[in-house]
Amino acid sequence: MRMLTLTLTQRLFRLRSALFVLPVIYLSGCGVEDDVQPSDSQTWTNSIGRRLPDDAAPPDQQRFRYMFREPSTLDISVAAYEADGTYFAFERLVLLDENNELVPAAADRWASSEDGRTWTFHLREGAQWSDGRDVTAHDFEYSFRRMLDPASGNIYAFLYYVIKNGRAFNQGELTDVEQVGIRAVDDLTFQIETEGPCPYLPYIVSFITSSPVPRWQVEKFGATWTEPEHCVSNFTYRLAEWNTGSDMKFTLDPNYNGPHKALLEEIIVKFIGAQRPGTLPYENGEVDAYRLDPIDYERVLQDSELVQEIHRMPEFTTWYLFFQTRQPPFDDARVRRAIARAIDRTVLSSTVLNDLAIPAYSMLPPGFPGYSAEQFKASQTYDPDEARRLMAEAGYPDGRGFPKTEFWLRVADTGINRIAGEAVQAMLRETLGIELEIRYQQRNIFNENLFQWQIPMGMLVFVYDYPDPSNMLGLLWRSQPRGYARHDWLHAEFDDLLDRANSHMDPAVRYDQYARAERILAEEAGAVFLFHPVITELRKPYLRGIKQDRDGRVVPIISIQTVNFTEMYIARH
Repeated sequence: MRMLTLTLTQRLFRLRSALFVLPVIYLSGCGVEDDVQPSDSQTWTNSIGRRLPDDAAPPDQQRFRYMFREPSTLDISVAAYEADGTYFAFERLVLLDENNELVPAAADRWASSEDGRTWTFHLREGAQWSDGRDVTAHDFEYSFRRMLDPASGNIYAFLYYVIKNGRAFNQGELTDVEQVGIRAVDDLTFQIETEGPCPYLPYIVSFITSSPVPRWQVEKFGATWTEPEHCVSNFTYRLAEWNTGSDMKFTLDPNYNGPHKALLEEIIVKFIGAQRPGTLPYENGEVDAYRLDPIDYERVLQDSELVQEIHRMPEFTTWYLFFQTRQPPFDDARVRRAIARAIDRTVLSSTVLNDLAIPAYSMLPPGFPGYSAEQFKASQTYDPDEARRLMAEAGYPDGRGFPKTEFWLRVADTGINRIAGEAVQAMLRETLGIELEIRYQQRNIFNENLFQWQIPMGMLVFVYDYPDPSNMLGLLWRSQPRGYARHDWLHAEFDDLLDRANSHMDPAVRYDQYARAERILAEEAGAVFLFHPVITELRKPYLRGIKQDRDGRVVPIISIQTVNFTEMYIARH
């Protein structure tokens, strides 16, 4: 078996080297022009009255640019996938800081009832929308009801099923929105009532899809309300320009009076297509930062200057394989377990992905609250002999009789998923003798088929929404009807454990129940877990104010979960 493993490793290394990789975030900014030579002792105040750090460049040079695919809307509260990449315009009730802890935002304080079923949020006085209107609890009432309205088409509505009658309203069993546990008590008091005790409700309202929307603009302009001439927002930045096919610009909003006033004058999002430019723009000084892919990383490690500008950080993200578990051959848990045992995650992470990932054996990443995979990782550990035994026991010795199966990958994730997907395809062919036909699908086609459970086998990534097991376990794997959940895997004991954990107020009891549920998910191979990415960025030394967590680890520059961009600035250099 040793000889077989080495042969496969060499083959996968060549595969990785030949493939094109993920066009993820690339960040670019503006340093100080060569003809500007400010005094080292001179400081400035930006356009909203915030004093810049002593080493900062002048306000007119506080412009930060990064590259991302063009969104089709900024209406992220009901169109999460279409609006990703732009997180600066809408302030939620609460936010997460660099330590994934809750901090005040639109609400300056909040509390739950003794039974944990009613959460009350007290909004900040004097808050205004970018058009000068007051931000009120009625805006949040309208927005949260809209998130659950089936007419909105919100595929993230399941996030809010903990709200009283939220599931029934969203799935059409209830039509009276007044019976949903969402209400404005008065202009500055917003209240959410949940189905049962819900200790993690503040985390849910911190997530980006819990952004408020301006009712008067939505009702007047419909789907075009986020166009520049109509867009009204309530955070530290407002949309200033949207040049289709080129870029969009966000500028500081002078109406914002909250605790997260930013330093940068402008954030500019330059749109990119499927092809990434490599490290050349970074090396030429055209961009401030660049997220490395496996091939980039291998080369940068050999550069004595660039290697000094590398920053690595773990990410609460999991890549996994999923199946139509109610259809042959994947309705047989032995087949799924065989696939779990046939994948060498160490080779996948270290050789194929060039150390830009760590092996995954279950859903929760190391360091995530409630992580306990070390107790049961053996159920998905690489063991080719056991994999072949399980496949033979299921009736497919050496792959004979196993149907040729479509293996779906999402084009929007092209890069890391292409490398890993083709490596997985090779491993399963080598170890089990089964043939997978890779199909690359556009994001909208992939997602539509995903929620209709029409994908025989696929590979996906899930980035945590908030730091609680109810998110990465409950929201993704707790069974729901077709059309309301990603996956069809169903296990009654798993669901029961999740439901009990989700409504218990004692963290120790909750985490124990989540761990028992996660063990079932791993042992039954409801999914096959592959790896957790390690974000690896090049950053120019003049890019300052990037936060670190309490353990000294740098955090991502632009994060969908945490509010890290407000302290970032361009230093003199």
